[in-house]
Amino acid sequence: MSELSQPSKASLTNLIPIAMGIAAFFAVVGLSILNPRNVSWLLADFDMTLEYLGWAFYRYGPWTFPIGLNPNFGLDISSSIIYSNSMPLFAMVFKPFSALLGEPFQFWGIWILLCFVLQAWMAWLLMGLITKELWIKILATGLLLFSPPMFSQIGFHNSTIGHFPILAAIYLILRPTQNKRVLWWSILLPCTLMIHPYTFAMLAALWLADLLDKLIIQKKLSILQVLLEMVCAFSTTIFIAWQAGYFMNVSPGETGFGTYRMNLLALFDPSGFDAANWSFLYNLPWVRANNNYEGFVYLGLGLIAVLLISLPMMAKHREKFAQLLRGHVFIFLCLICLMLFSLSNNIGIGPWTFTVPLTPKLLSIASILRASARIFWPVFYVVAFAGIYFLIKGYSKKIATAVLGIALAIQIIDTSGAWLEIKNKISHPGAQPASSLSDPFWTDAAKYYKKVVRVPVWNEQAIWEKFANYAAQNQLGTNSVFMGRVDQQKIERSNQKLKEMLAQGKFELDTLYIVEDNYVPQFIKAMNPQADLLARFNEINVFAPGWKTCQGCLKINEAAQINPSIQNERLTRLGERIDLSRFGKYAKVYLGGGWSVPENWGVWSLDKNASITLPLPAQIPKKLIIDAQAFIGGSQNAQDVEIWINGAPQAKATLVKRFGNEIEVPLPASVLNPEKLKVDFVFPTAISPKALGIGIDERPLAIGLEAVTYE
Repeated sequence: MSELSQPSKASLTNLIPIAMGIAAFFAVVGLSILNPRNVSWLLADFDMTLEYLGWAFYRYGPWTFPIGLNPNFGLDISSSIIYSNSMPLFAMVFKPFSALLGEPFQFWGIWILLCFVLQAWMAWLLMGLITKELWIKILATGLLLFSPPMFSQIGFHNSTIGHFPILAAIYLILRPTQNKRVLWWSILLPCTLMIHPYTFAMLAALWLADLLDKLIIQKKLSILQVLLEMVCAFSTTIFIAWQAGYFMNVSPGETGFGTYRMNLLALFDPSGFDAANWSFLYNLPWVRANNNYEGFVYLGLGLIAVLLISLPMMAKHREKFAQLLRGHVFIFLCLICLMLFSLSNNIGIGPWTFTVPLTPKLLSIASILRASARIFWPVFYVVAFAGIYFLIKGYSKKIATAVLGIALAIQIIDTSGAWLEIKNKISHPGAQPASSLSDPFWTDAAKYYKKVVRVPVWNEQAIWEKFANYAAQNQLGTNSVFMGRVDQQKIERSNQKLKEMLAQGKFELDTLYIVEDNYVPQFIKAMNPQADLLARFNEINVFAPGWKTCQGCLKINEAAQINPSIQNERLTRLGERIDLSRFGKYAKVYLGGGWSVPENWGVWSLDKNASITLPLPAQIPKKLIIDAQAFIGGSQNAQDVEIWINGAPQAKATLVKRFGNEIEVPLPASVLNPEKLKVDFVFPTAISPKALGIGIDERPLAIGLEAVTYE
C-alpha cells in the first residue's frame, strides 16, 4: 500500500506548480484574453497588432514550402511568419485547422497562460535541485514566477513573455544527471527558435558554454558525445529554421544596437515602460531618464531582499561559491558576455553614459540583436537563483521559510500596481485601427478586389495596420505591412514595378490602390476616367480600376471623387475629420513641436506651447473645430487654451471637462494664406501629474488633441 501511495502523493505534489501558474495568470492577466474571439486587446497596441496580423494572414494564406512563408502579408515584399513575430510554434500548429477555428481567432491568450504554467513548472524543477522542503519550494517558485521582466512583456511583446525556456536551460545545465541531454537540448533549442529568435540566441549561448564545461571542466562528456549532440541539435534546429522561413533574404538590422540597451543599475530600477513604476516604495528617475524600455530587468523588492540577506551566506560559504564557479567556468564566462552585450557599446551607469565607438560593420552585425537589453534575462534568473540558493543553504529551515514567505508577499504586493495596470490595459483596450474606415465603399470594395496595394511601398508605412487589418478581415493580400526585417531590394523592385505600371497605364484589375497624396497627379494622368475611380474616403485616396464599369458596385457621388484640377496639397475636404491619433494618416506629418508620441486616441501636449501645420482644403473654410481632452485631476479643475492662426491670436477657451471638449476657431479671410494653416497653442495652466501628486510623470500636460475638422 505504501508503494502505491508514494507515487500518488508525488503526482499531487507536481500539480502545485501548475496550480500556481494558473492562479498567477488569473491574478495578473485575467480571463478575457482566453476568449479566442477577443482580438481587440491585440489590435490596440503596435507590436501586438503586428503579431496578430501576421498570423491572421498566414492562417488563410496558401501552403508553401518552406511552410513558414507568408505571401499575402506583404505581397511583393513578403517574407515569412517569423519576421512578423507571430510565433511559428503556434501558428504552424493552428494553420491546418483554420477552417474550423472561426473568425476571428487568436491563440495568444492560450500562449500566455502556458507561459505562466511552464514558468512555475520550470522554477519548481529548479528549486527541486536545492531542497525537498515543500513550503520552501512553493515560496521560492513563487518568487521566480512573479518576474517583473516577464510580466513587463505582457500586452507589449507577447512572444517574448516565454521566459520558461531560460529556466529550462538553467535546469538542464545544473541537474546532476546527463541522462537524455541530447534529446532535451534537441527539443528545447528548435522549439525556442520557433518562439522568438532573441530567446533562442540566449539559449544557444548557454548550451554551447555548457557543452564546453561538460567536456573540459567537468569531464562528464567525451568528444564523441559532444559531437553527436552538436550534430543532432544543429541539424534539427537548422531544419526548423529553414521551414519557419528564417533564411529569407532580409536586412540583418543595420542599426539600433546601443539604443535598446540595459543600464548597469537596471536590476534595482523599478521604472517601467509608459511611466509605470514597479514599486510603491521608491523610484529612480535619474536612472530611468537614461534607460530604455527594453532595458527593464528589475528584480522586485522581494528578490532584492532575498539577495541582500543571502550575501553574508555567499561570503561565509565562499568556497562553495568558488566550487560552483570552477565547475561552470564557461557558463560563467558566457553570462559575463551576455551582460556585456546587453549593456551595448553605450554603457549606462545610472544617469551617465560612456560610449565605446564601433565600426559601421560591427554595429551592423551587433544590430542583428539590436534590442540587446533582452540578452540579460539569463543573467537575471541566475542572480535570482543564486540568491535563493544561498538563502536556503545558509540559513535554517525556519528562517529560510520565513524570509521567502515575506519576500514573496513583498514581491507580489509591491509590483501589483504595475501588473494591475497591464491587466486593465488588456482587459479594456483602446481604439482599433480599422475604426475610421467607415465609408460604405470599403465594404463593397472588399467584395470586388483581391489585393490592397499601397503606393508607394515601404516597410512600416503610415497607418499600415489600418489597411492590414482591413485586408485580413476580408482575406485580401496587402503590401501594407510592417516586419522586423525586410528585403530592401524587394521594396525597390516593387516600387519600380509600380512606376512602370503608372507610366504604361496598365493596372491590375483585381487590386485596390491606396495612393499617397504626392502620387495622386500621376494616377490622374494614367487613369481612364470613364472606367476607373479616383476618390477620397475617410482621409484616404483610393484608385479603383474598373469600378465605374462594375454593374453591381456601389455608385460613388461626384463629391467623393477627386477633381483632376485640384492640387495634391489641397485634397482635404470640408467636414473631413483629420485624425491625429496613431491611426491617423497625417498625425506625424501635421504635428509640430510640443507634442508627445501619438497614442491610440490622440496625442498629449507636453509643453507650454505646441503647434500643428495643416494644408488648406479645396474649398475656403470658415472655421476649424478642434476635438480635445483636457488634463484635469487633483487640484487642477480646468485648462486654459489660447489659439493663434498664422501668427494672429484667434480664440481662447477654458476646458472644464476631461473628455468631449470641442473648440471652435473662426477662420476669417484675413488670417488665411494660400499655402498652409499654422495653428499655435499656448497652455498657461499646463501642469505635470507629479506636481499634482497623481503620478510620476514630470511632463507639463494641458490637452490631448484628438482630431481637427474644417467647416
